[in-house]
Amino acid sequence: MLALAELNAYTTDDIVPKATDVIFKKSPLLVRMLSRNTVNFDGGMHILRPLVYAELFGGFFSKGDTLNISYAQTDTAFSVTPKYAYCSIFLPGTDDVLNRGRHAAFSQVELKFANASAKMAKILATGIYQDGQTASGTGVLSPSSSIDGLLAWIDDGNSSGSYTTSANSDKSFLAVGGITRNDLFVTPPVFTGATTPNAAGVQGANSYVNRAWSSFSLQDIQTAFGFAWFGNDFPDLIVTTQSGFNKIWNATQPNQRYMDSTGDMADVGFKSFRFNGVAEVVVDKYIPSDGTNGVMFLLNTRYIEFYITTNKKFQFGFTGFKDAQNTIDLAGQYLWAGNVICANPRTSAKLVGTSIL
Repeated sequence: MLALAELNAYTTDDIVPKATDVIFKKSPLLVRMLSRNTVNFDGGMHILRPLVYAELFGGFFSKGDTLNISYAQTDTAFSVTPKYAYCSIFLPGTDDVLNRGRHAAFSQVELKFANASAKMAKILATGIYQDGQTASGTGVLSPSSSIDGLLAWIDDGNSSGSYTTSANSDKSFLAVGGITRNDLFVTPPVFTGATTPNAAGVQGANSYVNRAWSSFSLQDIQTAFGFAWFGNDFPDLIVTTQSGFNKIWNATQPNQRYMDSTGDMADVGFKSFRFNGVAEVVVDKYIPSDGTNGVMFLLNTRYIEFYITTNKKFQFGFTGFKDAQNTIDLAGQYLWAGNVICANPRTSAKLVGTSIL
């Protein structure tokens, strides 16, 4: 029996000259970071971000009073190391013979570069939501080679229960950015449960956190928003799971949930509506899930800084194709170097729990 059917001997395939992405997603937070929050750094062993954490001595006085002229330490800095990410492109040398001329519906190289760009976006978008502190780096947690992510930045260092050793989204982080959270307090907050105990605990490097959010309510979101609200500083972006978005949508009045057509999320194609008239609510499919808890971040993006090196090769640059040793195949890498710093964690908040899985 002949291997090739008669019709196939003189009829060619019609390849549609476009490819459909059925694996990658889009991250609204990463889009905002790249469009509004990118900060370039030239080099150095660490990226230092100064912050003011204490007050100078001062107050009213009367004639003859002695003034306090003691030195007051008021400043310190968050410190993170640059992190690195890559995506490899490999091309078998023999494919260059086949994928060319009138028989190539589109270029294999172009498709690989498009895939590499989407893969890098996935790596960074996922890393932004993780912690960058966990040795095992499994599940929702990531190793120290990863970005110092929001799971650790937007936290209160809750030392009660088993939160410090948890392997899930309810894990607490006693330190971030090279600073032990309690060191920024004269009297550190005392934790007796899953929620930041009071407003006094939301300062320094501490955010408001509810890490046992089992029953959804708009009041819980408003409570978190209120704790993160300091004058003209408040969350301007709420990123959550699809379930979280749906529940906010269903809980608001019809005249409160028209899709926003004026925010920058709408400008780049993401659907959102506003909470309290100021915070865009969006779904981010790259928020990791531990299978039990969902996470909602109320973010003041003014203070979330996405650092990228000025080294062009690591600014989403390509190393160029290189010959693989002892073969005719080619390989190259798409590269990024940088990190994330949340310079004012108290103006953001985090809700974690089963209610929005």
